Amino acid sequence: MHGLPSEGSMHDDEMMDALLRNAMTADAPRLSPGFDARVLRRVRPRRLTPIGRAVIAAYVVVAVAATLWLMRDVQTTWIVAAVAIGTPVAAAASIYGRRLAVGR
Repeated sequence: MHGLPSEGSMHDDEMMDALLRNAMTADAPRLSPGFDARVLRRVRPRRLTPIGRAVIAAYVVVAVAATLWLMRDVQTTWIVAAVAIGTPVAAAASIYGRRLAVGR
């Protein structure tokens, strides 16, 4: 007979019922009072230090200087076209990446 429960499953059902009854009557677990503050402190975006900002500023200056020197023989029309095409592509890639990171 395939449709009838075995004796073992009746015992398992009773054990599960007892486990659920105990779980439902127990006090709900509570987090420590400082838990929210600790979580927010850990997930808050970090700010750059003044040294970090100086390093990034120096990198930008060097990158701009190198770009201008390497592109000295390129016509201005090509530079404008590259910026006009590259900027929206970079913005779209950034938005797409953020949406992937958020999981939407």
